[in-house]
Order: sequence, then C-alpha cells, then structure tokens
Amino acid sequence: MKRIEVLGMLSGICTTSAFVPQVFTVWSMKPLPAVSISLPMYVLFTVGVIGWAIYGIKIRAQSIAIMNSITTVLALSILVYKCVYG
Repeated sequence: MKRIEVLGMLSGICTTSAFVPQVFTVWSMKPLPAVSISLPMYVLFTVGVIGWAIYGIKIRAQSIAIMNSITTVLALSILVYKCVYG
C-alpha cells in the first residue's frame, strides 16, 4: 500500500470512528424520540457518503471506498432510528 493510501486510511479511520459514539448515544435513547437529530441533515449526509463510496470504488481508492462504506452503515443506522422512533 502506498504511503498516501495509508494516510487516507488513517484519516478515514479517524473520521469514521467519530460516528461510533453518536450511534451508541442515539440507540441508547431507545424508545425515546430523537428530536435533536436533524432528518434532512442525515439524509443529505448519507447520500453524500454513498456518493463518496461509489467514487472511491470507481477510482479504485481503497481508503475512500472502504471508510465511506462503513460511514454509510453508521449513518443509516441513525436514520433508521430517526425514522422508527421519531
């Protein structure tokens, strides 16, 4: 793996792992409504992250593709909570 890919992977790990505490916090509120979660923000964010994942796949950039795919799953889990519990 090239050094620049290592930098991309490490950066991706930092930004992606930043979502993990948010996911745990949101899901620990169950079954309370997530009124402080902005649905439009998470929809736009998730669409953008999916776009980045596809872009990473197309240009064969593993760090972009992998980290944005993981972030998509994390963001979708928050969206699911918001849609189910409000």
